Order: sequence, then structure tokens, then C-alpha cells
Amino acid sequence: MRNYSVHLICHLLVVLTGLAGGTAFGLWLFDDNTPAGWLALLALGVALGVLALQAGHLRRERAARAPRGRRTLPDLGTH
Repeated sequence: MRNYSVHLICHLLVVLTGLAGGTAFGLWLFDDNTPAGWLALLALGVALGVLALQAGHLRRERAARAPRGRRTLPDLGTH
């Protein structure tokens, strides 16, 4: 539950960059605005970067909570 705030913040950032990128893409496509096309690509890169950072953060949190003991297979007998 403590990672839920990170999850929501990352989704909010991705939605905002998606709106900015979609608007810029529309300007590039329909108004032939070249800088808006670059802005759309930049927004896509930022959104993918935020998702990668979120995945890395959640993976680190999960690894920190994992038990550090030696893992062994259960003894199934010698049949």
C-alpha cells in the first residue's frame, strides 16, 4: 500500500505528458508545425522514462522486502 502514492504520481505524470504529446502531435499533423512534432517525441520519451523509473522503484522496493535467507528446495524424499 505504501507504493500506491508512487504509482498514482507516475500515472499522473504519464497522463499529463500524454496530453501534451497528443496536443503537440495534433499540431504537427494538422497544422504542419515542425517544433510541435519534436515536442511530441520529447513527451513520448518523458512518459517512457517515467514508466521505467516507476518500474525500477517498485522492483527495488519488492527486493528490499524479500527475505534475505538462503533459499533451498523442499525435501521431497529419495523415492
